[in-house]
Amino acid sequence: MSARPTARWGGPAGNELLASTGYRFARYYARSRPYRAKGPPLLPLRMLGPVLVVTTVLVFGSGVWLMVLGHRSDTVLELHKVSFIVWGVILGVHFLAHLPAMLRALRPSGVPGASVRALLVAASLGAGVALALSVLSLIAGFG
Repeated sequence: MSARPTARWGGPAGNELLASTGYRFARYYARSRPYRAKGPPLLPLRMLGPVLVVTTVLVFGSGVWLMVLGHRSDTVLELHKVSFIVWGVILGVHFLAHLPAMLRALRPSGVPGASVRALLVAASLGAGVALALSVLSLIAGFG
């Protein structure tokens, strides 16, 4: 089975998303009033959350493992591909579930720190693209 390089978002942006989600999770269960007032996510999203985190770690970990091995392990490559497919499906469901709220949040709000938060997200995405481009030559080992 031949492997084709695939482009995907991750790196610093993925780490930022895991960290911010973990922070909200901790604040909610530590009974922080604002986080409790907002309430938990819908049950299906709460069920998918841990699977999304595990598959994110698997995709990143198996990708790094493949680079360390010089792309010479069919087993690790298969793990990487399967975890990526599962991750993609779950991320798609997660994204679509949050799309309406995200579109509402894009409207100007006047919330303190909103511009700093937007700048950090943009910088994180830029760093992820830069990292992906910097290791692009390593993908040639898949061909």
